[in-house]
Amino acid sequence: MEQELIRQAEHLNFLIRTLNRKFRQYMLSQTVGCGLTVPQLHLMQELFQNPGITLGDLSIRLGLAKSTVSGIVDRLEKQGKVVRKRNDQDRRVVHIDLAPEVNEMNYNLALMRTNYLAGFLTSMAPVEIEGLINGLEKINFLMVQETNSLNNHSG
Repeated sequence: MEQELIRQAEHLNFLIRTLNRKFRQYMLSQTVGCGLTVPQLHLMQELFQNPGITLGDLSIRLGLAKSTVSGIVDRLEKQGKVVRKRNDQDRRVVHIDLAPEVNEMNYNLALMRTNYLAGFLTSMAPVEIEGLINGLEKINFLMVQETNSLNNHSG
């Protein structure tokens, strides 16, 4: 691979990791009093966006092992933040939902994340924002395509 592409890929990787870390630090600073860990907050956000998701699908979306996600769900269930529901047609399948009183908190967290990013976008020109979004969408599209291709060849 061309040296310039390698340098750019390394820089992009560094930026993504740095942005992710800064974003997590911000969210942690905003939620420090709620008694939840960052992984718990991420899991709850996924449940907010995908109510009734299965444990397997949730672990894929979070990029974590099923056992790890199951442990997080166990702790949140004990705290009354999530509920497990068995599938009526297949009792082996368990769907996970947020407890009703938690939905409002997750709506507020989603709004907080959006407003945090929107604050940075106000310092950018519309053409810069469009370029950033287009570039990220392209990388996302290519990664999804590759993932789908790998999944189709592994089965």
